Amino acid sequence: MEGMNVDKKKYFILMPPMLLLGIFLFYFLPANQRSYVFLAPIVLWLIYYTWIFIEIKHKKKL
Repeated sequence: MEGMNVDKKKYFILMPPMLLLGIFLFYFLPANQRSYVFLAPIVLWLIYYTWIFIEIKHKKKL
């Protein structure tokens, strides 16, 4: 069974700051705004796929 085709280097560069952001938001946001914690993984994947897209676009340009 194959796993996801994830660039582990990029993933592990982005994961620690997003994890810290999620923990920070969880502890410091009021209870009625805790749903904003779910923005951390969304931002992680948004940055990750943007990074991949730019890298592929740059490779095609060369």
